[in-house]
Amino acid sequence: MHDLLYLDMVIAETLRMYPPAFRFTREASKDCVILRQHVPAGFVVEIAVGHLHYNQKIWPEPEKFIPERFTAEAKRQRHPFSYLPFGAGPRGCIGVKLALMEIKITLLRILQKFRFQTCPKTQIPLQLKSQATLGPKNGVYIKIVSR
Repeated sequence: MHDLLYLDMVIAETLRMYPPAFRFTREASKDCVILRQHVPAGFVVEIAVGHLHYNQKIWPEPEKFIPERFTAEAKRQRHPFSYLPFGAGPRGCIGVKLALMEIKITLLRILQKFRFQTCPKTQIPLQLKSQATLGPKNGVYIKIVSR
């Protein structure tokens, strides 16, 4: 599972484009300064992950699916908090390693037996809705074909 580097890059790029937590909030426990901006204790800050993941200064051509954004070299050149599909720091998702392992196992098992194709009801580009999490606005329609 650890040698599937391109699969890791594909999953990371998918999570960049479609993060499970599109936004999250944090409350400042004490007064602090962030990017020269005073944040008083008790102030609630909203982190717009979706906006961050589509920031052209960080992600050139953000609407394009480019897994190579997640090579080891490319990741070293980016700020570690520019990619937050599961949050980060002490309040980041505790289940991130389990979630990524489940994604890999599921994809590998499914892709061994099936392939996916578009069908007449497939919506391109996919329309999204953002509520507590990001999801498809009108569902996802694809054709699953045996290998």
